[in-house]
Amino acid sequence: MSNPSHESSLQLLIKLHEYDHEIAALERELKQGQDDLTAAIDSVAGLKSRLDQLDAELVRARTDANIAEHTADAKHDQLDRLRSKVNQVKTEKQYGAASLEFDLAKQDLRRLEDRVLDKMQMVEDLEGRLQALRDEFDAADAEVAPLGDKLEKRRAQMEEELAIKRDRRANLAIRLEASARSLYDRIRGGRSGVALAPLTEESVCGNCNTSVTVQQEMQIKGMATLVCCEGCGVILYPGDIKREP
Repeated sequence: MSNPSHESSLQLLIKLHEYDHEIAALERELKQGQDDLTAAIDSVAGLKSRLDQLDAELVRARTDANIAEHTADAKHDQLDRLRSKVNQVKTEKQYGAASLEFDLAKQDLRRLEDRVLDKMQMVEDLEGRLQALRDEFDAADAEVAPLGDKLEKRRAQMEEELAIKRDRRANLAIRLEASARSLYDRIRGGRSGVALAPLTEESVCGNCNTSVTVQQEMQIKGMATLVCCEGCGVILYPGDIKREP
């Protein structure tokens, strides 16, 4: 015959195990929500940092472009003066020297104008990148506040659920025999966090599929004592046991 006290202990242990899994699931969800919010905030902060860096780079590029334009303008003025000089020379020797100076200045002007074009192209590219990054930042930043609000609402619900389940678990735990509770806590403290598993119709552990002996099967089904799986160490209970509500 089954032992009522052990049958009650198994029922209590099963319910305790369910509470522990529900509590763990809520704690994981709560942590995941906080991690998601932290990741979103960090992402926005990272985008803001890149935005500031790119903005500073654009300021430098515009400054360089302005300097290049002023330098090219000054070279234009110099070229105009040299052109007048060439037209005013009196001798062939003076003409040759003035023409050479004019040609060299003209070459410098071409290089400066190419440099101006390069600088202006760089400014245009940076402006495009900055706008794209600003759009990305604005979109990410707009999602943070709603995500935080959603998490805060869900957090309040989860914390209330956690408080209820933890209270029920505590009330349940004190109803257990000290030896049963100690065994359960020791097993659940292992790496897997699984403390109970059903005995299947094939007479194997529902957690690791280790077979049990005929004697162990009788003990498990009779619930005369708590039997642990020899493979994974969990407490086994009859797969067809009727659970208390």
